[in-house]
This record gives sequence, structure tokens and C-alpha cells, in this order.
Amino acid sequence: MKIKAPPKPAPLHFRRMEFKYIVPERFIPWFIDRISPYTEPDPFLVEEGKGRTIYPVTSLYFDSVDLQSLREKDAGILARRKLRLRTYERTFGEATTAFLEIKRRSDFIVSKDRLSLSVGRVSGVDRMSRLLDHLLSRVEATEDVTAEAQTLRSWYNLQPTAIVAYDRIPFVGKHDRKFRVTVDYGLRGAWHPSKLIGDVPLHRCMTGYCIVELKMNHGIPSWFHDVIQDFQMSRTAYSKYAMVVSALHPLAVGQIPEVSRFHTFY
Repeated sequence: MKIKAPPKPAPLHFRRMEFKYIVPERFIPWFIDRISPYTEPDPFLVEEGKGRTIYPVTSLYFDSVDLQSLREKDAGILARRKLRLRTYERTFGEATTAFLEIKRRSDFIVSKDRLSLSVGRVSGVDRMSRLLDHLLSRVEATEDVTAEAQTLRSWYNLQPTAIVAYDRIPFVGKHDRKFRVTVDYGLRGAWHPSKLIGDVPLHRCMTGYCIVELKMNHGIPSWFHDVIQDFQMSRTAYSKYAMVVSALHPLAVGQIPEVSRFHTFY
């Protein structure tokens, strides 16, 4: 009798609300001081025991030749999906842990599945154009999630489009551990990188500004509404991927008013 193979491990999955705000980088120390009575550093950084309060985030985004995932936002389509490769290191490498992620957004509601990749599986491909097929053949996830990634790849002929990198200062709420505040600064990117492994030249984007993100299962707490007013925080509907592409290749997406408004301060 043929023994059925055990199911693959389920990927990380969650659903939550997300809001993004643009704040001048020079306000970061005052902003952190302002939220400190209500938040504390991310427990993950505390538990790792390295004394870090900041960690890097580096992602490679896949998109169609005509940048379909960006144009869906401009077209007013509320339900959108992105596929990206992410590591929490400054560069991708054979010894770094990486995750292939499907991120879905319906207005301000976000859900995400994270497909694990074993160490070293981001290497072994000779051309960037073959990278996504290479990764999809090596992910560790349930069949339905893998099938969704394969469908996105086929529908849009997804290709490596841009690397998006930044440094993140993370906090969680003292009374609501699922309320998260992250301060992402030093936004950098590369348009159509020629390689993945090792150092890739990155260019600064949104110079002088950081992105504050709120991630929660419920509404914004009242104390943070006061913070928004105190710092006159400007909410943005555009992703860091859109900001990088707009800065590095503006003709590819046309004019994104909410992003280009800040380019005058460069």
C-alpha cells in the first residue's frame, strides 16, 4: 500500500489592519520619546540577546513588465496582491534566511502568507529571470499557498523588479501586544538588480523622511490619535515599493502625487 506523504508545514499567516504615515527623519527621537509611555521594544529583539533595537529589512519585489501591482493601486482596485522575497539581513546570501511572501491587501486590511526557504536555496540560479521559478520549486508551504504563488507568476509573468531596503525600529503596545509601531528609515532601492547574492548598489529614496507603520487587529488607540495630531503625521496609501520605483524610475509609473510631493525636499 502506498503511504501518503505528510502535509507540508503551514506557512506563517496573519490578517490585520495596516496604516502608514510619512514623518521627517529628524523627528524620530521625539517620536520615540512620545510613544515610550505606551510601547516597549519588540520582544523578539529583546529575546535574541544581541542588544539590538534596530534591524535591517531587505526585500526583492516581483512585478510584471508594465508594473501591474503598482497600476492596480492607481486604478482604484482595493484588492491587490504582491509577491516578494524578504530577508532580515542587509543583503541576500547563501547563509541568510529568506522568505517568499504573498502579501494581500484589501483597502487597509492586510493578510500575508510566508513561505519558508531553507538556507542556501536562494542561490543556485544562473539568471535573475529564472529566480522566481527557482524559488517556487524550493519553497516549503501548503499546496494551496504554493499554487497561489504559481498562479500569480503565470498571470503576470512576474520578474525581479526592485530591491527595497531600510532599517526598522520596532515597538509593541504595552497593553495590546498585537498593536505594533515600526519606524522605517533610510529607504534605499535598486531598479532591476542584475544579481541577488552579495552586495547590490542601492540608492537613497525619500531622503529626509521615514515611514511609520501601525499594525493592529483593532482600531487605533486614542493615545496614538494624539500622537498623529502632535506630529501632524501625513498618512500615505503608497507602499515603500511604490516609493522606490517612483524615485528610481518615475517614467515607469507616471507621477505618484503623494510620493513626488516629497521629492522637492531632496
